[in-house]
Amino acid sequence: MVHYGKLTPPIYNLSNIPKNVPIFISYGGRDALSDVADVKRLLNEHFRNHDTGKLSVQFIDNYAHLDYVMAANANEIVYKNVTSFFQRQW
Repeated sequence: MVHYGKLTPPIYNLSNIPKNVPIFISYGGRDALSDVADVKRLLNEHFRNHDTGKLSVQFIDNYAHLDYVMAANANEIVYKNVTSFFQRQW
């Protein structure tokens, strides 16, 4: 409330994100907080014109929200891909 002067922050206009900013989006098929349909909508509405070399999308069918932090294979499945993607950007 102190920062925005109201209970909820303003909606961020995703079209303000430059098309050449590196973005890595990973989502799971069992994630109740980041629903597959919602992620597909996000990608279609806001990132369909993004520079393809600057956008990486990873879908992991059997991953839920906490698997990104707690799964024994998160390093191999997620984090190596994230670091590799961003290393290629520089």
